[in-house]
Amino acid sequence: MRDELIKTLSYPASIRGRIMGRALAIIAAAVLLASCVVIEMPYRAYDGDERPVSELALVRGDYFYRKDWLNSYIDAVRFQSVDGHVIENSRAWDEVLMSPGEREVEVYYYWDMGARKGLAPAIANYASSRDTVSRTLKFNAEPGKIYEVKAAPKLSGSPGDITSLDYVDFWIEDSDGRIVLSRAQGRFQAAP
Repeated sequence: MRDELIKTLSYPASIRGRIMGRALAIIAAAVLLASCVVIEMPYRAYDGDERPVSELALVRGDYFYRKDWLNSYIDAVRFQSVDGHVIENSRAWDEVLMSPGEREVEVYYYWDMGARKGLAPAIANYASSRDTVSRTLKFNAEPGKIYEVKAAPKLSGSPGDITSLDYVDFWIEDSDGRIVLSRAQGRFQAAP
């Protein structure tokens, strides 16, 4: 390495300048690419002007890892509506900013279908409206707090077989790990 450096330094100034110019161009390109990282903003589920995060509550949907024989999937809790206002393109949002106070958040369990073709995506969309995989959760959102909606699918078959789904339990925890809405409050109740 030392010999290569000495050899490089012995080049005429014009060649050393080109080498240094290329090295600086590569470094500048790397810095530029690193600065182009896309930051996803949470869905804004409140009316009015933009407000500081310290005045709002942030609610996140949890993620779940599932594996079958050949593939791995990442399922998630997604948001359908907040206080009766439907969230457009709900699969695109895993975080929601909302005003503090008593809130009703409709969530559903979203099955990652991977690259499967045919009816699988249609089945996943249909499932989001079924009461066994969706629930309206009511809780008191405090300003400046972060909440996470957790879920536990109940399957009658093997863990990888989503066709054996009976229902999904939901609950909410705050960033300190305290349960804000219990599993019992977010549990599926079959219609009589």
